[in-house]
Amino acid sequence: MFKDAARSKKIIINSPAEKVWDILSDFEKYPEWNPFTYKVEGILQIGQKVDLYVQMKAGDQRVQSEEVCAVKKPKHMAWKMQMGSSLILAARRDQFIEVIDDKSCSYETIDAFQGLLTPVVMGLFKKHIENGFNKLAEALKKRAES
Repeated sequence: MFKDAARSKKIIINSPAEKVWDILSDFEKYPEWNPFTYKVEGILQIGQKVDLYVQMKAGDQRVQSEEVCAVKKPKHMAWKMQMGSSLILAARRDQFIEVIDDKSCSYETIDAFQGLLTPVVMGLFKKHIENGFNKLAEALKKRAES
């Protein structure tokens, strides 16, 4: 059971959910718009590995290898990781697109953690993760509405 999470603010995007999905699922174009996860290598398919290149804060770039665990076009995608046993650290990042009407949707991302290292990760990185998620959400909104 995941107990602690970092999350973005839920934002309204004045664009159809399908367009937002197309932007989020087009990993090749992430360097053009995504300031947080500025590069993704891999395939958006359940069970496939993705390498996420993340800009945590100025000068702190990381590569995280994760596994795609949900793909429900155009509403939900997720990936997960585990450090050793899930007793040590496991995380699952879900991105949700909720249809409001045919011209707008909302977007939110949540990174939930469990395991013994969760308090350490939350203490050191929660603020940076949430700042990154909010920057990503604003950049996604800007790109989808342009």
